[in-house]
Amino acid sequence: MIFHPQRLTATNERFVFSGPVHASAHPCLHTEILKEFWHNFSLQCSSLLLSESDDYLFAVGNTPRIPTDGAAYSIHIDAHGFCVYAHNEKDLLLGVMTLLDRFHPTEAEAGEATVIALEGCRIQDSPRIPTRMVHFCVFPETELWELQRFLRFCAALKYTHVVLEFWGMLRYDCLRELSWAHAFSKEQIKPILQEAKDLGLEIVPMFNHWGHASAGRLIHGKHVVLDQNPGLQPYFSEDGWCWDVRKPKVKQLLRRIREELIDLCGEGSYFHIGCDEAFNFEFTRENLDLICGFINEVSGEIRAQGRQGIAWGDMLLYHHPQWNPNNKYICNAPSPEVEAYLLEHLSHDILLADWQYDATEAPVETVSVFQAAGFDCLLCPWDRGVPQLRAVISTTQEQKLTGFLHTTWHTLSKGLYCTLLAGVGGFESIEDYGMLPARTRSAALLRRVMPCGGDYEKAGWSRHQVGEIWY
Repeated sequence: MIFHPQRLTATNERFVFSGPVHASAHPCLHTEILKEFWHNFSLQCSSLLLSESDDYLFAVGNTPRIPTDGAAYSIHIDAHGFCVYAHNEKDLLLGVMTLLDRFHPTEAEAGEATVIALEGCRIQDSPRIPTRMVHFCVFPETELWELQRFLRFCAALKYTHVVLEFWGMLRYDCLRELSWAHAFSKEQIKPILQEAKDLGLEIVPMFNHWGHASAGRLIHGKHVVLDQNPGLQPYFSEDGWCWDVRKPKVKQLLRRIREELIDLCGEGSYFHIGCDEAFNFEFTRENLDLICGFINEVSGEIRAQGRQGIAWGDMLLYHHPQWNPNNKYICNAPSPEVEAYLLEHLSHDILLADWQYDATEAPVETVSVFQAAGFDCLLCPWDRGVPQLRAVISTTQEQKLTGFLHTTWHTLSKGLYCTLLAGVGGFESIEDYGMLPARTRSAALLRRVMPCGGDYEKAGWSRHQVGEIWY
């Protein structure tokens, strides 16, 4: 099992099942993807038949519900069945994922057929960190099934949001050159996003509004717009890396991009505008006022649409010499005066995402700068190993941050899936696992959320076992 509920009382009862199972469920659970999850988590030996309940519950048999007693959800499993109970759709889905995690195979008494057992218990549980985001890049090498599998994986781990960034891989109406020729259409993406929403995920649209305007990794030198149409150079800085945000036509284009992404991703609370690694930026007073005014303008427009803007924090931070020397912080502001000026003139409505991938010891001190300036903050881990994950999660909890945003970038195929286990609500002690056991657990979970059907390339998280990583 992956999840470790906060309040769990085991009993000596057991519920065993296989074949068709009849359940009473709230309408939010009457989805094809939930039926598929049931089938896959039961190792394809059971199917789910649903009848409708007015309450926020998921129940089999006559097992009585137990109160949540202030928790997000409760689970009661006895010899007759189970009952998952909550007060809203979001928490009910969390409880269902916890229930599925407790499925384990056993053999039927009459032979070797596989049946599923649920050990008797009473659970009352809530997430330890309320906002648990994860970031996914749709690269030119990314297949649609990989996006679908990733979203299913995150839902099974009870993440709350997925920040979705298309690197030249979505066809926009506003400008053809924003996408490569083999980019996905909105019609291809929408069913996958709807499935993710049915599993309880909120999709956060993202488009970088400052640096990374090439929609490509700098190490490879590709530029989605200028490699197709050099005549569009005036939209960018001289080297093409940043949007030229001084120009009204650039602001208008970015506005139209946001509108299309919001329409694609549907209702939600956030929009991520990036704004990291704006290389070759000159930190003059004029430029500081320019970028603060631009970000504030965009943030205001996003707020008018009922959302909060998220921005990376690296361009706003100065590396203070008194900080822990063992934490190699990423800070791109050249002086404490520039840091102070930026944070004073930016709207506090912006949620700052602080990516400090080489901070391995808690506390991660950079967030204190943002908090002291009045900003809410997300800490962002990557795949730097257990110490970095531990530092981020413990700082998030101790500093009572809004939450965390787990980034994935280009390293999923090296086994990053296993580091996502560190972000789940039940992963109380990262030291309980370590990277190798986490890899086996994450591989087992992948096989349940989206079986490969014997297709070698779709098995696991890498298409190959030898040679270079494929992206």
